[in-house]
Amino acid sequence: MKTTLTFLFAALFIIGAKAQLYIGDKTKLAFFSATSLENIDAVNTNIKPLFNIKTGAFAIMVKQTEFKFKSAFMQEHYNENYVESEKFPFATFTGKVNEVIDYTIDGTHQVTMTGKLSMHGVEVQRTINGTIVIAKGEIIMDSKFDVIVADHKIKVPSLYVAKIAEIINVTFHTEMTLKK
Repeated sequence: MKTTLTFLFAALFIIGAKAQLYIGDKTKLAFFSATSLENIDAVNTNIKPLFNIKTGAFAIMVKQTEFKFKSAFMQEHYNENYVESEKFPFATFTGKVNEVIDYTIDGTHQVTMTGKLSMHGVEVQRTINGTIVIAKGEIIMDSKFDVIVADHKIKVPSLYVAKIAEIINVTFHTEMTLKK
């Protein structure tokens, strides 16, 4: 519940400068867990991140049950045994782009975003590297980063320790347009 309230507060802060608000139209968040026994990957495309270009504030709220896996069995275990999506339905990130960018000029920018990643009821301060491309009024964001399972107190049953990586690789892509 705290995560949802934090996200809503951040989203309201971002919306404060409505004329500067961008929303993700096409977004893809994927993760990959590689082990010698099994690779697990999932994708979620049902996400609408918010970005205020005036303040650099960014917020994203991801419904855990929207991740799609190759098998229903993997999806069930992810939601029931690992992220406990009934108890913790959302993962969120609220943060701010650290670099000052002129969003009226097309170009590619290497950026860092600092904020709080909340999963499984645990908030972790993070700085995430990424790229922002500005092209013809659209903002495209891309990032690759790792999430350490133990940082969010996600417990892996001993039966599955060899099948779940301790570090999960995450990729993020969004194409954002000005909210009208």
